[in-house]
Amino acid sequence: MPCPPNRAMLSVEARGCWSLDSKAPLLQLALHQCTAAFMVLRLLPPRTWWQLRALSPDWRRLLDDNAGSRPQTSSGELEEDNQSMSCFGLVKLLVEASGPLRTANDEVDFAGCVYRAVHHGSTGPLQQLLRPLAAESWARRPFAVAVAREALVQAAVAGDVNSCLAVLKQHGPNSPAAASSRSLCRDDAMMAMKAAAEWHQMSPDDVPEPSRRAVDEVLKAVC
Repeated sequence: MPCPPNRAMLSVEARGCWSLDSKAPLLQLALHQCTAAFMVLRLLPPRTWWQLRALSPDWRRLLDDNAGSRPQTSSGELEEDNQSMSCFGLVKLLVEASGPLRTANDEVDFAGCVYRAVHHGSTGPLQQLLRPLAAESWARRPFAVAVAREALVQAAVAGDVNSCLAVLKQHGPNSPAAASSRSLCRDDAMMAMKAAAEWHQMSPDDVPEPSRRAVDEVLKAVC
């Protein structure tokens, strides 16, 4: 015949049940979708973010911030967009969590993400990606300058004036990057203009003339 539990055992069991009951509300809390997405995406390489952006408008709203989802005018001003209010801007948090860049693989992966943003003309995420490169503790100076320079060249060749403005806003002569000697200079703007001119000679119909002129005006302002 089993022995009945003594008072000490009942006391321990009672305390255990009380402890579990007190934590039960926490276990029943629903995890916010954005929080769950951030916890998963931060474990993936940056190039994955752009693959997800291409899947659906919902992914773009989740990753882009309000500025990234609003088109820019030729002067760099943001146009109003009612849908932009629903954006969450996880890219900014993901970029901060992905640094500092410690290894060559980290740098290659991050640079590819910047160039993909230029390729897609995503000016908001592009600025979010370029912003931390201005910090001395986040990436090596030669790497940061080289990435900004190449991004400007690619944007100029594509005739994307908004991407040119985005690069110059973060790494132009009067940008925050100038304080850490990581800003682009006159020579970089001239290099971008030369690359765009050479591409125009090889493929004259690839970039519309108004777009090419707009890029030239922006780059000449730096020169």
